[in-house]
Amino acid sequence: MSTYSRLELGLSIFLTILFLIPVGVIIFVAEESPYHQVSGEPLNEAAQATGITVTSVKDSTWNLPGATGGKTYVLTDNTGEIVTVSTQSFDSSESREAAIRIYNAQSVGRGKPVGSLVVLGQHLIYVTPANSEILKRLAPELKKKIKA
Repeated sequence: MSTYSRLELGLSIFLTILFLIPVGVIIFVAEESPYHQVSGEPLNEAAQATGITVTSVKDSTWNLPGATGGKTYVLTDNTGEIVTVSTQSFDSSESREAAIRIYNAQSVGRGKPVGSLVVLGQHLIYVTPANSEILKRLAPELKKKIKA
């Protein structure tokens, strides 16, 4: 085996390990949110509880296996900040987890919009922009629904 072939083999092994370490850490460290049925419209209820105004709502279904429908909300607060929030319900934990894996597999700027994905029971909630003050206000109310 020539030195060039050994170098290629070593580089291949190094790159494979470099890729597998973060994936392994994510798999073993990530905490799965339990799948359970959450009744009502948790996002709308959280917005009302925190004084955030829902300026528009429309039905939407993500083009993903197991997606059963959701809503897209436009929210605003008293400072004039506006965010778009999409929710989607899934028919099983497997389909919900598959949607999360698809989202996490995309890199920012290559088809993955900059936002936050929140898991709540059978729902995925996607908030744009991710660093929104509205999301910070909604988070405690949504956490109450997770524990319920």
